[in-house]
Amino acid sequence: MAVNCPLITFLCFAALLTTGAAAGNDHGCPDGWTPFGTRCFKFFDSHFSWTQAEKSCQSHGANLASIHSAEENAFVVDLIKEATGENRKTWIGGHDRVQENLWMWTDGSVWDYAIWASGEPNNTGEREHFVEINYSATHWNDYHEDHVQSYICARDASPKVSLTLGNCQCKCTPDTN
Repeated sequence: MAVNCPLITFLCFAALLTTGAAAGNDHGCPDGWTPFGTRCFKFFDSHFSWTQAEKSCQSHGANLASIHSAEENAFVVDLIKEATGENRKTWIGGHDRVQENLWMWTDGSVWDYAIWASGEPNNTGEREHFVEINYSATHWNDYHEDHVQSYICARDASPKVSLTLGNCQCKCTPDTN
């Protein structure tokens, strides 16, 4: 049976058009994003308030990062340190603005992990409803929304489309940024 490589390429291209996609890397992350588990992370050195940072993440098809394990926390700390050369205080996606001390993530995932600095969260001035990482080395702090600082976004890795026929193979990764 003859293999039609142009047909395989066309089918892969059609799959990309169907999903509104563009090529990414082998991990399903857009260029410039770093994979961890099933998600992609990116540090932004722009200094935004927590709300502005979340809106910026959303414009990239992401949210401020949620963190669900000690390993993921260490990964995020390392990603920030790699980008800045220091353990810079950085916004992540935790908040309790709906109800005091009921912490949640902007991506809607379950709040199943926290590593608060000693004495935190303390809601100083009854206005600290947003989470920053690297407050005390690698720990978290609740802080007020209008402070501007860097932030880290996370998004799900995109599913891959892979078509193979004979010796022809096409791998495509949908991407929204």
